[in-house]
Amino acid sequence: MGWKKWLLIIPGMFILFGGSVLLGWSILQISNQSDTVAADAGSSVTQEKEEFSKEVINTPVSEEIMVLDSGEKGHDFISEVHAFYDETLTWGRIDTANYEEQKEKAESIIETLTHIKEVKNEELNTDFKNIQTLAETVVKSDDREAMRKLHRYFHDLDIILHGYNYDDTFQITKFRGENKTNSSE
Repeated sequence: MGWKKWLLIIPGMFILFGGSVLLGWSILQISNQSDTVAADAGSSVTQEKEEFSKEVINTPVSEEIMVLDSGEKGHDFISEVHAFYDETLTWGRIDTANYEEQKEKAESIIETLTHIKEVKNEELNTDFKNIQTLAETVVKSDDREAMRKLHRYFHDLDIILHGYNYDDTFQITKFRGENKTNSSE
């Protein structure tokens, strides 16, 4: 091949290579932007409500409302399970959560609820029955919607029991605390 042909081929290869790099970089940027938009839009509603104010603005519910056999405070049990779900299910993690870990937590919830000595509120007792049913569902199958609902129950109960801002709840519980009525808002 003559040197004149090389003068045309070499710049053409540089232009082709540069264009390919630019195209690849553009596709990567578009992909990253769409991932960010999807994350911001909230692939799960759980993500949208995950952060809430821990400022006590309502009267916290007496810890005597539920008594556990284990000696653990019921409020602590609710907060601990809520923290677990915040760590494992929120911000889009519900789709990739480890099922075995979720199953173990559901079994733990069932064990704790089975050994409650006393619940001094019928609506809270109903919520615990619903929670137990959802936990049993998770133990039997990898049901992501049941996991989401479990998180929502513990989220709302944590807020209500501790007197945080009720506006940050999903309104899934029957129990609304001492300052709320049973009607949905």
